[in-house]
Amino acid sequence: MQQEIQFGSKKIHFSLRFSNRKTLGIKVQPDASVEVIAPHNTDVEKILPIVRKKALWILQQQTYFLNFNPVELDYTIKSGYSIHYLGRQYKLHVEKAEKDEVFYKGNMFQVNVKEKKNAKTVFDNWLKQRAKDRIMQIAEPLIKKFEKKHEVPSSVFFQEMPTRWGSCSVKNKLILNPKLIHTPKRCIEYVVMHELCHLIHKHHNKKFFNLLTLMMPDWEKRKEKLDTFL
Repeated sequence: MQQEIQFGSKKIHFSLRFSNRKTLGIKVQPDASVEVIAPHNTDVEKILPIVRKKALWILQQQTYFLNFNPVELDYTIKSGYSIHYLGRQYKLHVEKAEKDEVFYKGNMFQVNVKEKKNAKTVFDNWLKQRAKDRIMQIAEPLIKKFEKKHEVPSSVFFQEMPTRWGSCSVKNKLILNPKLIHTPKRCIEYVVMHELCHLIHKHHNKKFFNLLTLMMPDWEKRKEKLDTFL
């Protein structure tokens, strides 16, 4: 049985089933789906307020699991193909030339290579360096803003991670996935701020979300946009 509750601007959908258990239980699955298990003969109208009381916890758990969605942004470097860069789609044009280089040409990436078989390697190397430079440019103003009231990371590193966009180590190092370069600037800002807030609150609890909302009131919309790039 499918049910839903309203919590602020959010609708939480959940499946409801009945069992021989004596108390009501709520499970948030790794795919972010929600299951409510209630004792037999429990009135649905009594169940909904209980679920609503747990709404913040449910949203926190969903956010936690969504942070572990695979980051699948593979691409092919061939003329006529396209790639996302800072949220925009760019065409690719690969051409044989005297030296390996990559540059913008309107809404296109020009990839010049000595050998076309090396096109992906040449582009990957260029994009990784470009990602570090551009993402840091986006991150620095947020770090300065955060520093006015809170602790800031001891250092920032870039590392490709198959299951997350960013991470905060126990030694307060900020780790960002260079694949963020494919997503819009506002999504990169969200990931940076999310991880900065983890410097203060390590877990996805109420204090963490309160701080994130204070520092970035529209974080939910940014996250929804980011999820479209998975």
